[in-house]
Amino acid sequence: MTATLAGRRVVLVHGKKPTPHSIVWTVLAGLRAEGARIGTWQDAPDLPRSVFTGADLVVLRSVHPVTADLARAGAPPEASWCNPPEATAVVADRVETWRRLLAADLPVPASRVVRDPRAVTAMAAEGPVVAKTPLGSRGEGVTVLERGDGRPVVGRGPWLVQDRIPGDGWDRKLFVIGSHVHGTLRRWPARSLSDKWGRPLRLDSRLTALALAAGDVFGLCAYGVDVIDGPDGPVIVDVNAFPGFKGVPGAPGLLFDHLLGHL
Repeated sequence: MTATLAGRRVVLVHGKKPTPHSIVWTVLAGLRAEGARIGTWQDAPDLPRSVFTGADLVVLRSVHPVTADLARAGAPPEASWCNPPEATAVVADRVETWRRLLAADLPVPASRVVRDPRAVTAMAAEGPVVAKTPLGSRGEGVTVLERGDGRPVVGRGPWLVQDRIPGDGWDRKLFVIGSHVHGTLRRWPARSLSDKWGRPLRLDSRLTALALAAGDVFGLCAYGVDVIDGPDGPVIVDVNAFPGFKGVPGAPGLLFDHLLGHL
């Protein structure tokens, strides 16, 4: 052990318990080998503020906006963040994410915020839509309705109802760690492990610039941007703080170096 990080405290809070093969365990093991003290917690309504006391680096992964606010209040002023609590809280809210992307003049689907589920059904009568609850990740709280589909929407409103972008059946997953951008093609919803890993996507300058611009809107440093290639070009349909980076070559090393830079 080189102990270059001896005494430095790293706190990770994750929304869902990572699988044994998750990238976070590999990265945290690397930081521990460098001498860092690691603490991990699962997001919960009763998470104590003391979790963040004395932290040198706080890593927030898909946590509830309330937890992001708790982290900001509990961590020392000099603590580093990945991602910042303000950014984590905003992108956890699909409605606010859409509003800020729209305000930044980035391409997003035509959208409405609807409180009556019957209104969502009425919109689907006119054309295919995607209804999303404000909070949710990994496809939770998402209802895809084809034209004339009368199925009820899932979750509790209000819903962000977006016109469904006609594409080629592949999501463009743009993963960003610092200034490194990687693209993956994925089927959605994923039905197998190979679907989750996807296949490499060769990025052009337009997609790279779009991924970095989305991160700049929120102040993110490790994040994902979901894009559909529509008839008029790429459209951003989601932004995720600290995803799993599946299918990104060398992701553990990239993320380790990025977090090391924070410390």
